[in-house]
Amino acid sequence: MASASYISTDEYTSPYTYSFTADCDITVENIGADDVTIKEFIDLLPVGFSYVSTSQSGDIADPPHHLHQVDRQKITWKFNPEIPLPPGESKTLTFTTTSAASRRYYWSDLLVGFGVGTFSEDRYSWPTALVSIIDSYNVTATDEEGNNQVIALQVWISDADGLISTRNLK
Repeated sequence: MASASYISTDEYTSPYTYSFTADCDITVENIGADDVTIKEFIDLLPVGFSYVSTSQSGDIADPPHHLHQVDRQKITWKFNPEIPLPPGESKTLTFTTTSAASRRYYWSDLLVGFGVGTFSEDRYSWPTALVSIIDSYNVTATDEEGNNQVIALQVWISDADGLISTRNLK
């Protein structure tokens, strides 16, 4: 995920539901010594995320070939002609998603198909990307007279776990 823009929070849900858009980058770099070609990308978006961009940007600006929804959205780009990727070079595709999601861990998966004869497998899976949505609470305490702040901390909650992110005792 390259960037996220917050839209709103539904505070009537438990846990809260956050609405936002996110720009996603897919970058493939050729770290080998031989030329390769990119035949396709298959991106399995995190649950609750949806592809909304109609104008991709970056080195690769092809529109998706197919959008499919099962338990999460699957976006397939098929490149015709295939995209050449010489050694030491990289190519990036940027697209936008939207989501209304609550706190938890989400996963995005990417499969990349390379041209015929490039590798022994048709498709290679990249490591999954973690998207973590957390509730963040600022907590303060004052003395008995109510005029001196004696503690300030930030608590992050994701799933059923909590974490004190910052702490300031006076």
